[in-house]
Amino acid sequence: MKVLKVLTVMVLWMIVMLPADPVFAGEEQTRYRLDDVVVSTSRSEITPSDAPQSISVISEEEIMATPFERVEDILRFSAGIQVTQHYGQQRGGIRGHVTMRGTGNNRVLMMLDGVALNDNFSNTIAWVAWGLIPKESIERIEILRGPSSASYGSEGLGGIVNIITKNPDEKRETSARAKAGSASTYIGSGLHSQKFEQFGVLLSGAYEDSDGFYMIDPAGIDEFTQRRYREIGKGFGKVTYSPDERTDIAFSGLYYDHEMGKGRDYFYDDLSLDQYRLGMTHYGHVMNWKAMVYLNRGNKTAYQDIKQSGAFFPDRNEKFPDNQVWGAEIQNTLPLSETTELTTGVAFKWVSMDYKEIQLVNFDRDVNASGEQRFISPFIEGTARFMDKRLVLNAGLRYDNVRNYEGKAKDSDPFRDRAPYDETYGSETWDNLSPKLGIVYHPDELTTLRTSFVQGFRTPTLFELYKPHVRAGGRFLRRANPELNPEAIRSWEAGAERVFFDNLWLRATYYHSRVSDYIESATIAFNEDTGARDTENENKSEVEINGVETEMEYFFGHGVSTFLNYTYNISEIADDDENPDREGNYLAGIPRHKFRSGITYQNPAIINASLMLRHDRHIYTNDRNTDKAPNATTVDISFWRRVFELATLRFSIENATDETEYIEDGRIYYGSVQFDF
Repeated sequence: MKVLKVLTVMVLWMIVMLPADPVFAGEEQTRYRLDDVVVSTSRSEITPSDAPQSISVISEEEIMATPFERVEDILRFSAGIQVTQHYGQQRGGIRGHVTMRGTGNNRVLMMLDGVALNDNFSNTIAWVAWGLIPKESIERIEILRGPSSASYGSEGLGGIVNIITKNPDEKRETSARAKAGSASTYIGSGLHSQKFEQFGVLLSGAYEDSDGFYMIDPAGIDEFTQRRYREIGKGFGKVTYSPDERTDIAFSGLYYDHEMGKGRDYFYDDLSLDQYRLGMTHYGHVMNWKAMVYLNRGNKTAYQDIKQSGAFFPDRNEKFPDNQVWGAEIQNTLPLSETTELTTGVAFKWVSMDYKEIQLVNFDRDVNASGEQRFISPFIEGTARFMDKRLVLNAGLRYDNVRNYEGKAKDSDPFRDRAPYDETYGSETWDNLSPKLGIVYHPDELTTLRTSFVQGFRTPTLFELYKPHVRAGGRFLRRANPELNPEAIRSWEAGAERVFFDNLWLRATYYHSRVSDYIESATIAFNEDTGARDTENENKSEVEINGVETEMEYFFGHGVSTFLNYTYNISEIADDDENPDREGNYLAGIPRHKFRSGITYQNPAIINASLMLRHDRHIYTNDRNTDKAPNATTVDISFWRRVFELATLRFSIENATDETEYIEDGRIYYGSVQFDF
């Protein structure tokens, strides 16, 4: 670790001391310093250059230029983020496949216009629909790296991905897009946006049908013999009303539905989500107000199979009917002076889970679970600027009172000489205090130095607390554990960024985190004769994380630009009382070395093209570090051109390097046409 810190300090020093070109146009400066107004890091409006934590913004132009449809795939090239599986291999299970800064699965908070989408609600139904919104509706994607509990409470130990949707504009926007490609994949989408004086409306939708991809299973355990098909429908709508120039009101609704096969006849799932948000912003003469209420609902059925005599047969259906979360927030920002502002507010959230297994083999077996969670969370945050706004101090504190209640779990016939149980659990209350403190200093207009200290937490989900989890016809059973405690994280980072010559942007960040009460599955009973295994979620270990993120963007001119980022991350199990032999091991699924790079050429008169490369090294597949995934390099290529000022044609190749460790089909080809009216 000493060598790592020394290297980081040297990189930061080089960034600060390199000379900057004194001739730097104001327009270009804004571009390279990423001074878009964002709110993900702070409850008050702040620019990325003034944010004490590392932030990236993916613009609408960049989103539409990428060949990918889903947010998870668009994120694959961002520093500090690891997408462990391509969409084609997604198993739709309880493990989220997007991680950030080495904190592990299910520890990145995904938001849509400030509403959490993969908090205890979505973790309850055991899946996060990262592709739930048509990308035509997205204005930008904000990425905050590092814990976010001081602003947004539970879940975001690794960071936040906040999807900001478009608002209707004075200029009408209408588009239709058709896409087709490998594995009989067909996608159609469209958008219409228009403003009528004080009112505005935006409507978008998409449909996708695909035969999917074969799974490779070298061990032959799961025996995937069919393509992982998918049928997806989704729609998003927003209505806005501005009664005066200081007030904006927006109501939005989202619907998502899919059926997704997982490689065998009786192994697939149905999922539907509908989500609603009503928000208001008022910029007053004295203070600014923001308020919103929201409702998220989900209904999922997972169809599970069982292997008997070398073949698979229907076993059971796992149902999550009408699980939901609703919440409300209100906050106000009061300017104390021209350089100081104070934001205060309170958030409320209620979450419910209902689970039931429908047995198709053992009809006498009754398995079900339910529970509720309630959050009450006041917060306060302040930002002050000194030295002609070159020094920025940001501090915040949030208190979360979490109550679990109505917890139940039942299994009338657990098999294999296990005793049946029907438990009703008492209520449990947790109190979490999440502070943050950050300092940003601008030695000149082209340089930013930042450091921050933050604490965060993640409450155990209702899924982790109460749900029995049965696999392999009952041989594998995970019991409920209502005694779980919240995970806690302490994190510190320091970084620097600078613009050189007017076309080169560099940023380097060192981060250190320590997670305590890390929740993992632990074996509590094992039968060597039958192979039956009982597990339970436990607060098993402490994890120490050290890493460096380096980023570069360079604009050659003549339409050519490039980027390169490299993340070095070590996530080690620092303490494990139950299994001390794991201490010093790396967390599974997190690469030690992660390279991302790309080059783009844009010449509308001839052609636009992009080439993007990913390379991951040193990834263990289990926490005992006995198996390591092969190093992998993938290249994605895309060409597009606008013709007749009406249509945009695109041709893309994903996985051009033909990596076949996970997708048997290898390369994936797509062609699309988009009409703008």
